[in-house]
Amino acid sequence: TARRTLYPPITIMERVLLAVFRRNYPLAASSTRYPRFPISLTASFHRPRHFLSSSSKGKGDDESSPPSTVLKSEFVDTNSRAVGQVIFLNSSKSGQAILLSLAIGDPTLSAFAALGAATANSSAKLVGLEANSLENGLCGYNGALIGCAVSAFGPSFFPLAVTSTLVGAAATPLLAASLKNALTMPQWTWSFNAIALTSLLQSRPLIQSTVAVESSVENTTRFADLALSPIVGISQIFVVESYLTGAGIIGAIGMYSPKLALHALGGSIIGSITGILSGADLSNIAMGLWGYNSALASMAVGTFFVNSRETIALSAFGAASSAALFGAMQPVFGMHGVPCLTLPFCTVASMCFLLEGQVPGLVLAKEPHSPEKNT
Repeated sequence: TARRTLYPPITIMERVLLAVFRRNYPLAASSTRYPRFPISLTASFHRPRHFLSSSSKGKGDDESSPPSTVLKSEFVDTNSRAVGQVIFLNSSKSGQAILLSLAIGDPTLSAFAALGAATANSSAKLVGLEANSLENGLCGYNGALIGCAVSAFGPSFFPLAVTSTLVGAAATPLLAASLKNALTMPQWTWSFNAIALTSLLQSRPLIQSTVAVESSVENTTRFADLALSPIVGISQIFVVESYLTGAGIIGAIGMYSPKLALHALGGSIIGSITGILSGADLSNIAMGLWGYNSALASMAVGTFFVNSRETIALSAFGAASSAALFGAMQPVFGMHGVPCLTLPFCTVASMCFLLEGQVPGLVLAKEPHSPEKNT
């Protein structure tokens, strides 16, 4: 008997090709049951395709960069930039260094900062906000601060703290988008302040902790604590009290711009000195509370103005003004049991921004980046 040849099961694609074959070549088709297409021919129609992306460097068929890996990389990059943008750093590496530094001082807060940034970015993407702002971390930095504030001042019940972070952070890009047309200047951290204070004014966390804090730090401030206060002030930007975290954040700034790191540290030093000259409680100065708004104000000037002697003078002036305003605002907010957060920075930074064109030598950068690159 003739040996029977077995063929693989016919597929839908083979049926389509068979119909085309029989229509175009009726004689050949009549001489056999169906054309013997090799398996390799039909398999080529089912081969997955890889699309070009920014991380694939133009290699559309690079098996080492599957779509899931690309999406994961973009997710990490965007959220890391959002953390960095809290202090004007458009850099995923600096953002990751900041998260690592926060973990040294407070691992839980670092996790909440990352959660807040991811939530805010997801909210912005869901409603279709500007893609360029999303990619550069501008939609997520307020959310990162919401996570920090919830970790420091929010409910101790973990599920409730997570829920507060998700709700608050998700609202920040929407508020920022509504402020975009109302403001003729950068939005700073107005959205964070508005949403965080709305919640804190209900819980009033400082009323419960004021007595305990005063009894524990009274007459214990040392000279070494005051000497480290500018570095601790840098960490207080993210509501962490740790000179190690502050040193790590300064290093992250230096990776991005050494001169901007000098603005940050110099601003915090000026803020601490202003507190001492004002007769402020030395324990509050040692905790870095007089430095963080000043550091932010100095960095804002260094980021948005072309580097010059006038810019450096404005940076110092903004630092001193932020500290003085903090000294005036915090007692008022403290009466209601809440911190004034970064309201002094937002107010002074807005004032400095509006001085462009009013003071000779002050020129806003065409594309704000850092003192080294601003032109």
